Amino acid sequence: MDKRFKPLTMAEELDVRRALLEDIEAHPGRPIPEVIRQVRTTLRMTMAEYARLCGVSARGLQDIEREVKSPTLDTVAKLLRPLGLRLSVVTRDTVAKAARNAANIPE
Repeated sequence: MDKRFKPLTMAEELDVRRALLEDIEAHPGRPIPEVIRQVRTTLRMTMAEYARLCGVSARGLQDIEREVKSPTLDTVAKLLRPLGLRLSVVTRDTVAKAARNAANIPE
């Protein structure tokens, strides 16, 4: 865990993770590098720690988060696994509906 932060209680950690999952679900069109960075920072991990946890190189993770390199589907799966997430396809209509819901615009 990143040493710059005070450790969270188990209840606080669960609340943070639930909020993260709700946010990801509410924004299905968010780019993969942004989701990966959000997951890592929410878990309060450094790039090196998160890369080790996921089984990828720290440099590769850095390049993906900075959008210098496009990850393979296998790498994305590894990076999403710690939170129990899977890569999937959504339609433009689903993304538009989520955006309307986030802005509280009726359909």
